[in-house]
Amino acid sequence: MKPLLISGLACAALLCSSAAFAANASEAQQAIGAAKAAMAKAASIHYQWLATPKLLQEAEAAEKAGKYDEAVSKAKNAEELANLSYAQGEEQAKKYGVTLGKDGISLD
Repeated sequence: MKPLLISGLACAALLCSSAAFAANASEAQQAIGAAKAAMAKAASIHYQWLATPKLLQEAEAAEKAGKYDEAVSKAKNAEELANLSYAQGEEQAKKYGVTLGKDGISLD
């Protein structure tokens, strides 16, 4: 009986905690803004992965539909992809001795 009670309380606590952390419109908009900023940074060196804009579009659609948790999740994924693509671009530029900038690639 005691293990069943403890299990029930643990499940209830998890359900309450997940409800308490549900995203709202403001958090979704912040996450989308952060993703856009990271994407702009990656675009500034002409090094953006193709999946990133699609994720951002999905995040924006979810936000408009009121699915804020989904919007935050997709926007954070888009932000992470943008940051990783920027890092990869910088690493590749260093490896090949070039500079990535707003005008594209230039030799060092």
